[in-house]
Amino acid sequence: MISIGEAASILGVSIDTLRRWDQNGKLISVKSKGGHRKYYRSQIETFLNNLFNLAREWVLKQTDISLEFYCPNSAVFQTKLTEMQELLGRVKELSNLFPLIVAVAGEIGNNSFDHNLGNWPDIPGIFFAYDINKKIIVLADRGLGILTTLKRVRPELDNDREALKVAFTEIISGRSPESRGNGLKFVRKVVEENPLGLLFQTGNAELILAKESNVLDIKSSAQPFRGCLALITF
Repeated sequence: MISIGEAASILGVSIDTLRRWDQNGKLISVKSKGGHRKYYRSQIETFLNNLFNLAREWVLKQTDISLEFYCPNSAVFQTKLTEMQELLGRVKELSNLFPLIVAVAGEIGNNSFDHNLGNWPDIPGIFFAYDINKKIIVLADRGLGILTTLKRVRPELDNDREALKVAFTEIISGRSPESRGNGLKFVRKVVEENPLGLLFQTGNAELILAKESNVLDIKSSAQPFRGCLALITF
């Protein structure tokens, strides 16, 4: 069982949003003896349609994934990204938001290819999947991770949490290797200014930007892994 706050962080939404979902039956909580809303972690993961689970298993346990979700190179990724853009463009309520959703997903996915080129530790390419009905997008790579990438220009960085904070908050000069850091600041700006949520994990650190909030929450993650894993909610 997890608290409503933990559930909100995983889903990338506010606690008030979860309360509304509970009331309208979209995602029903389990009431504790004290009357507090609780959730089963598996319940939250199922709500995410298992796409996040598939990506996490791929980066954590190096499981096989369906070719439907695998982009071995940037050309395949761009094709799938264009397909997603066309589908999102058909959703009337997303008419103003869908270009920004595509831009955020494109930035995160392209970073994986740009900054692991020729240096993939095992399998090149990324996991890319989405569910427009659930309003989620999942991306993952088994690359070097942000800390290793950033240490090329910031060798003083000591851990994944510090590297993640730098990537999302500090402008890093030079073209190599970190357009990633500068690009992630673009991602942060778009997410903060629009009804989007982001969960981004790398190494043993995770960052959460909840919908309806501009608070950058960075903490240690329970299961460390090499590479990056991102969940976008909209």
